[in-house]
Amino acid sequence: MESKINNDQILATRLKNGDHSAFEELYATYNQLLYSVAFKYLKSAAAAEDAVHETFVRLWTHRDGLDPLQGVRNYLFKTLKFHILNLIRNNKRMLVKNYEISYNAGEIHQETESSIIFNDYKKAVDTAINSLSTQKKHIFKLKSEQGLSNEEVAQRLGLSINTVKFQYSQASKTLKSVLKLLFTFTVIVYKLFFL
Repeated sequence: MESKINNDQILATRLKNGDHSAFEELYATYNQLLYSVAFKYLKSAAAAEDAVHETFVRLWTHRDGLDPLQGVRNYLFKTLKFHILNLIRNNKRMLVKNYEISYNAGEIHQETESSIIFNDYKKAVDTAINSLSTQKKHIFKLKSEQGLSNEEVAQRLGLSINTVKFQYSQASKTLKSVLKLLFTFTVIVYKLFFL
């Protein structure tokens, strides 16, 4: 174990000095391990590959700030962790924003192509929300429509904060998958008829 640590420290020193072969060794050593972790959380091969790529790009661009005594392993895993958390947070924000836009838009009187697509999205979102269990639906609406925090929802419903977080996460995943499918379908239809 100590030789692994020493090797990591040696590679960190070489990398800090701009040694490309040290970077290649680190990539060969940690690429698959980082990919496995990323795939576990992102559930997408492409997203996991992108996350690992971004992690190694960040390692190379910030190599001057590396502490050789700390090695590289912890740096790589922390960078990957923060990248994954940012992706998850941004996806959740996008989902909530899409839901709020469709929920608050009201009725559209013009039956143009864009309004038809919008209405299809709104119907799909409403159907997806209505397909949720009563508790998930209630939690999702309290957080998304009323803007309550996890703590406020938990207190109002007499649930633990972790239950609220989990139920909201599950509801968000359901809605995200529905929107993703609908978006893919819309792009295909657009390409078939308009290009």
